[in-house]
Amino acid sequence: MTLEFLICTIDDGMQSLPSMLLPPQEGVQYLISWQHSLEAGRKGEGSGDTNRWSVPEALRQRPDVRVVELEGRGLSRNRNYALRHAQGDWLILADDDCTYTVEGIARLRSVIAVHPDAAILQLQGHDALGNPLRAYPSFPYEYRQRPRFSYVCSWELVLRRTANLPWFDERFGIGAYLGCGEEEVFVHECSQRGEAVYYEPVPWVTTDAATTGTRFDESRAVQRAKGGVLAVMHGAFGAVLRCTKFAFTYSGASWLKRWRILFEMYKGIVHVYTHHPIP
Repeated sequence: MTLEFLICTIDDGMQSLPSMLLPPQEGVQYLISWQHSLEAGRKGEGSGDTNRWSVPEALRQRPDVRVVELEGRGLSRNRNYALRHAQGDWLILADDDCTYTVEGIARLRSVIAVHPDAAILQLQGHDALGNPLRAYPSFPYEYRQRPRFSYVCSWELVLRRTANLPWFDERFGIGAYLGCGEEEVFVHECSQRGEAVYYEPVPWVTTDAATTGTRFDESRAVQRAKGGVLAVMHGAFGAVLRCTKFAFTYSGASWLKRWRILFEMYKGIVHVYTHHPIP
């Protein structure tokens, strides 16, 4: 059984990746999907800093590392590119600021042994001090029986490559009009296909708690994404009801701000129904 880390990065994020990798070990490999934005390309022209825009030598020397490259922007587009090139039996969705341990790999293998039929596994994320990034349920469950208010983050997810997985919806995610929520839509659509999605209360990854989704108060793209995700999961009418209730019970906001947030969420709902899923 091969575990493959799918690490998505953009522009000079590549330069920090050597420190992220674990020592080589049997059955573990890495696929780095390196995205080049047009803006970074313009900045790099004539700069003379060739090292910043090349694969670090430490990665070139690792036979367990593959690098694929694509142009443009959009995290979901990058993840889909990585999925197309993946070769491992189980695929670990990793961002370029995640930290893993050998002990975590052993725990993951134990979870896979319990759920070999899973299409997706969801584990736990912790901060650098070992504290859970949120109040995770203490009990395992299958996605269809998930507790109320539960949600997923991409770095919690491990995928079985041969399962009937969807693509990430490129209308969602960093760099898109709907600025996050791609993993929620991905897991929902996978479950809709009849695949099994299991959560296990097992510590897995260390990362920063400040994800894109935590910027709801300030980011219109994140506000739009909430409306879009609810539209995918509950339909237009269900999304309108949920967005309206959320906006008018949003703590600490003025009435003007609540109306503005509601307007952005409604725009997210409309976007889902006026723009076809990509890919």
